[in-house]
Amino acid sequence: MNPAACTSHLRRLALLAPRCLGTVTIGIVATQLPVAARAASLDSTSPAPVAIREVLVDGHPQQLSSAEPTRSEDRNGAKLVERAKLGRLRLSARTQRFEIRFGPDSASPNQPIRFRYQLERIDRDWQEAGGEMRLTARFLDAAQNTVAAADFVARGQSPGWSGNFAGSAFAPRLEKITVPAQAAALQIELFSGGDEQTTGAMAINDLSVSVVDTNGKPRAVLFSSLIDDAKDLEPTLEVPRPWMRDGSKPSIARVLKLNGIEPRRALSVVDTDATKWGAWRTASESPISVRPGDSLNLAWNEMYSIGWGGTRTVGYSFLPPGEYQFRVRAVTEMGEWIGEAAALAITVPLPFWRTGWFLGSSLALAVAALVAGVRYVTWRKMEGRLEILERQRALERERARIARDLHDDLGASLTQIALLSELAKADLEDPKLATAHLNQIFAKTGTLARQLNEIVWAVNPANDTLEHFTSHICKFAQDYLSLAGIRCRLDVPESVPSYAMHSSDRHNLFLTAKEALHNIVKHAHAGQVWLRLRLEPGRLTLLIEDDGKGGVVDALANAAGHASGNGLSNMQKRMEQLGGQYSQQSRPDSGTSVRLECPLRKS
Repeated sequence: MNPAACTSHLRRLALLAPRCLGTVTIGIVATQLPVAARAASLDSTSPAPVAIREVLVDGHPQQLSSAEPTRSEDRNGAKLVERAKLGRLRLSARTQRFEIRFGPDSASPNQPIRFRYQLERIDRDWQEAGGEMRLTARFLDAAQNTVAAADFVARGQSPGWSGNFAGSAFAPRLEKITVPAQAAALQIELFSGGDEQTTGAMAINDLSVSVVDTNGKPRAVLFSSLIDDAKDLEPTLEVPRPWMRDGSKPSIARVLKLNGIEPRRALSVVDTDATKWGAWRTASESPISVRPGDSLNLAWNEMYSIGWGGTRTVGYSFLPPGEYQFRVRAVTEMGEWIGEAAALAITVPLPFWRTGWFLGSSLALAVAALVAGVRYVTWRKMEGRLEILERQRALERERARIARDLHDDLGASLTQIALLSELAKADLEDPKLATAHLNQIFAKTGTLARQLNEIVWAVNPANDTLEHFTSHICKFAQDYLSLAGIRCRLDVPESVPSYAMHSSDRHNLFLTAKEALHNIVKHAHAGQVWLRLRLEPGRLTLLIEDDGKGGVVDALANAAGHASGNGLSNMQKRMEQLGGQYSQQSRPDSGTSVRLECPLRKS
């Protein structure tokens, strides 16, 4: 053997010497791995080799209550005894996120290899706690320095995985890469330690590296790792050419014998130690030469089952209200169950706005509000209709009043004027008598004009204000009293606020004041009359005082006993119609005082 070959063998022997295992033989159909046999011998109902160590709710550690063991079935119908070591956790309805930290139970005789977990109703199936393995294409320059690398990661289980290498099928995989600048060689590595605590098993065969053209068609094969029989193994170490073992635990890298129609071998990494890693790597003495810029196809077949072997924290956010159970189980590197599951019952209560009492109260309030709303709308409609009817009745009363005033005042006056005109016409031969009749006609015409002016003033909407009423009553009092030779004194505010007065209100108030002035002229024998207007919040007071002989009340009461004496009762009725009050005081030789009070409203 030449010196170079001796040096290569010695170097590889030094790497493999610490813990080198022999070839692991399996059968595609019947032969089982020793690891699988060990896992099958474990009692699935033995104490759980996994423990739930800590629970954080929105970042705060929680104290958990105890709970009784429960029994349930897995998806295959197998009975599982699940002991909830940490009991029950009750979350708040306002909880945003909770986290569960689990890991190996140091008190368990069965130390776990991998962990799987599931939150029932959230996770549809068991979830791997993590971990990954990878096939790495590493580009080296002429001095064997790494210039670039491409990692092709494997997680979970490959399609067709059935729990061991013997019963599982390889899945083909193809990746494309481009050779970077300064790269002169390619080194390939099957690595078991993608994460420091990764455990599991992965096998590959029929690995090839090809150069492809611009159309993607293979142009040249640079590397092919097809291990047909023992001639492809080094006789001393039984390591496939040109591969070598590496890692903190090289024995993780193993050779599998595939017993099919044509016996072949495959490379595998079987990692049962969460703190160690192993790898297959192409030897530096047999580089795969590449050229910068070339497009390469990496093709291989693979099968794997990969998980996590150390402490892990998983979290869930915004769980819907309900009952949940979090379970975590230990499995072998091939994915078979070990021992029972550690379980944690979790309760997420309904928020108060979704509880029965709140929904019932809300429904009752909604029904009450609906009934109240319907009643209010109905009341408003009825009130609106009543207002319409009241306005219609007010309009009808106003029309009746106008008709009555026209009939009583103007009709009677016109009839009297017609009679006087006939008498004047018949007395034309007697000038004095005709002149007397014409004077009566002239006086009655003036009275008729004043009555007509009062009617027009009462029905004119432009006069529906306190200011117009004040002006009109003052002018009328002065004109009316001056004709009777009585002095009128006014005591009214300089500026009258803007208050609205309905036509019927001001008309009734005016007629009442007019009747009071008429009674003074007729009965009081007064020399002076004071008209005083007082304004208070929401109320108007009109005082009419004279300095007459008094006794007007008695005179009115005596007149009320006759058919024509109804002035006092009319005044009281008019004030009651507008919601006001009428009062009168009269003392002999001390004059008479009439007080009229009525409500006001702002416009």
